Order: sequence, then C-alpha cells, then structure tokens
Amino acid sequence: MKDFQNIYGQDLAIEILKSSISKQHIAPAYLFSGPEGVGKRKTAKVFINAILDRNFEKESTKRKIESNNHPDLLWIEPSYIVQGKSISQTKARSESVSMKSPPQIRLNQIKEIIEFLSKKPFESERSIVIIEDIERINESASNALLKTLEDTNTGLFILITQRPEKLLSTIRSRCQVVPFIRLNDNYVNKIIQKLEVAEEIDEITNERIKELIDFSHGSPGRYLINLQFWLGISSSLRQKLEIKFDSQIELLKLAKEITDELNIEQQLWLVDFEQNRFWIKKNNSNTVKKLEDLRKQLLNYVQPRLAWEVTLLEINLIT
Repeated sequence: MKDFQNIYGQDLAIEILKSSISKQHIAPAYLFSGPEGVGKRKTAKVFINAILDRNFEKESTKRKIESNNHPDLLWIEPSYIVQGKSISQTKARSESVSMKSPPQIRLNQIKEIIEFLSKKPFESERSIVIIEDIERINESASNALLKTLEDTNTGLFILITQRPEKLLSTIRSRCQVVPFIRLNDNYVNKIIQKLEVAEEIDEITNERIKELIDFSHGSPGRYLINLQFWLGISSSLRQKLEIKFDSQIELLKLAKEITDELNIEQQLWLVDFEQNRFWIKKNNSNTVKKLEDLRKQLLNYVQPRLAWEVTLLEINLIT
C-alpha cells in the first residue's frame, strides 16, 4: 500500500483505510471528514485504487481514476444550473463562469447515482460513488440520498465534507467516519514548497502571502485555492481593498466594483478572508459580526450590491 506514503499527516485516516483493505472488510459508506485541502480527495483516490485494482504495480486503474474515466466509478460534485443545464463547480471555475448563487448537489444528481448503481460493475466487484462537498446537498437530494444509502447492496459510497454537522444525522450514522486533521506548520510548509504556483505571486507582497497561508488553517490545498481566489481579483480592485476609505461615495463605488467584477463564490471567499484578517490583525469582533451578516445576506440572495454598500458603510463607522 505504498501509495498511502504520499499522504502527509493523516495517520489515523490511513490506518482506518489500510485496515479495511487488509481485513477485506469494506464498509458500505465512508465519511471523509475534516478541513478543506488536507488530503481527503487524494486519499479517496488511493483508497478506491486499492479496491478497484488489488495489483498496485498496475498503473491503468490509477490513470482511469485520475482522468475520472473508470467505468465503475461515479464522481459527483456540487453543480450550478446554467440555461437549464447542470455544470459542475470545477468546470465553472476553470471556465470563469459567473454565477449568482452557490453550487448545490441536486436531486437529479442523486437520480444519476441510483441509475449508476442499478447496473452491474464492469471491471471490479463493486461500483463506487464519491460525493465531494456533500455539505452542499439540498433538502430533496439529501432525503433521496438517505434512501439510497439504506437500499444499497453492492455499491460503495465515499462522502467528502468539511462540515459534517450540516448533514442529516441519519446520513452520518450510516457512514464509517474517517477523520482528517489540520496539518502542522512543518507539513504545510513542506507541501507548499512542492506546489507549482503561478508566477503572478511575484506581484503579491510577502505580508499578503503570509495572510493567505494563515487563512489556510493548516491546509496546503486551501492555500492554493486561496491564492487562486486572490489572483482572480483584478489588480486594481486588490489595491482598493487595501485602502481605508473615509468617503461614503468611495465606499459605494467599491461596493459596485466588487459586485460587478466578482461572482457570488468570489464574494463569499472575500468575506471569509476579510473576517480572518480583521480578527487576526485587530481582534475586531464587531467587524467580524458585520461581515458574517453580509455572508448570510449573500447566501439568502439579498441584492449583493446593496448588501455590500450597507456593510462597508457600517464597518467604516466602527473601525
């Protein structure tokens, strides 16, 4: 099981999974639970590679898994609806598609799982379903998933989440929990040094890079995502976010520029990032609360520009 050696700092999770494999006692469903970007997705791939192909010297199964082209594997992730069609969050990000609401795991995706599991596996003993960011599942899909988990016989589920408390307790109870933890600084720095990041980081100050690392909370994967989010903001807007405007007119202009340029996912990320900065640098709980109110408004589809205008004006009064 040498592939597990490439996963850092997750000894308990690896021990649980290796024990399942060696004892040939695979649970019907696993819940990979822990912070974002600490290796849950990578570990899932190593685990299912061990299940789908016992011969670890073969690379064909691994290639099929990496390319999401294995006939006995279905990988589900939250999606958007664009002109009546479903588009995955990964594709939306890669194509810079602007969205007005967060992605969800929807009922039609659970129906896709049911159809997938109704067919016999082609190359292995069981069919495997991986659902990423399962905490983004909506209510109707959640109820359908619960019924599917109850009825499954030959299928294997791996649910990946960083917010297990958002799942139905009945879904959690049907899964073997595999805990993932925040990595210590030594592991984080070791992994970050191996990451190939864009040359654009040259235009980011060392102080900002440190803030992005702090905001990653022991997650190398999250650091890379944070860096991509920050670089996804135009240089001119990044500069304005550094300025403390006293003029109400300038604050209203900033709110307009934020909502004109950034989609809802980018706005939510910016809210989280600013909360972290205000708490760590100034220990300003009032501003953190105002930003939390802003996040709730954005998630509840309040008009984004109005929500940002009110929040920026209120923050200006208390800072």
